[in-house]
Amino acid sequence: MKSIDRRVLLHWIGALLLAALGFFGGNLWALALIRAEKGTSLAIYGVNAVQQLFLFAAPALLILSARPARWMDFRRSMRPIPFDTVANSALLSVSGAVVASLIAYLWAAWLQSVTGYTATADPLPVPQDVTQWIAALLAVAIIPALCEETLFRGLIQGALRRRLGKAGILVAALIFAVLHFRWEALPALLAVGLVLGLTYDRRGLWSSAMLHGLYNTVVLILSSHEVGITLVMAAICTVACIFSLRRVLRKEPEDETDRFGL
Repeated sequence: MKSIDRRVLLHWIGALLLAALGFFGGNLWALALIRAEKGTSLAIYGVNAVQQLFLFAAPALLILSARPARWMDFRRSMRPIPFDTVANSALLSVSGAVVASLIAYLWAAWLQSVTGYTATADPLPVPQDVTQWIAALLAVAIIPALCEETLFRGLIQGALRRRLGKAGILVAALIFAVLHFRWEALPALLAVGLVLGLTYDRRGLWSSAMLHGLYNTVVLILSSHEVGITLVMAAICTVACIFSLRRVLRKEPEDETDRFGL
């Protein structure tokens, strides 16, 4: 076996061990906190943040760094965020969260009527004060966005994009949706993953991570305040979502079509 092959094998073994540690260790840690009645909001948020790092970001970075060429491709995806992309992403995250919530609601209602499936409650607590809100934004919005974009876009979409072309973006979005294990929101998660994948393909990692983090923040706020969605709100947000999405994904004259992959 060549040395480069041993290097790649060791990186993959390390990635699998980190992912297993993140999944089983994080779940056992959270369970221990609950049983010991120490499962405060801050502690649970902390467990979620650490689990995201071990389960998604660390394995992806380890696999990407196994080959210098792959790592350089990943580094080239870290393009600066255009100023107008920030404003358009903010509008897209708000309007897209409302549209995705509506899609999830309609799908969940249909799924329950056909199969009787009912979603389980979200284990993460609702923030109650400023400290908890800061912790929630870090553990639920920002850190998961960075970790998941590194794995699903930087690693998985990069590999699929090279082998399948544009279809790789859709396949990566499907993997993103399925691995959330929220069947009551599968179509909405697929749509979110597709938008993030297109953003990564056109604007790079930082832009897709920023959009992902903003979207998570809006979802956290909407869910914590139990905001109802009216038909007027849904119509306005649909128009705003289409407008802002076109702005985020529009091709600039100086843009070149980059291809990132493994």
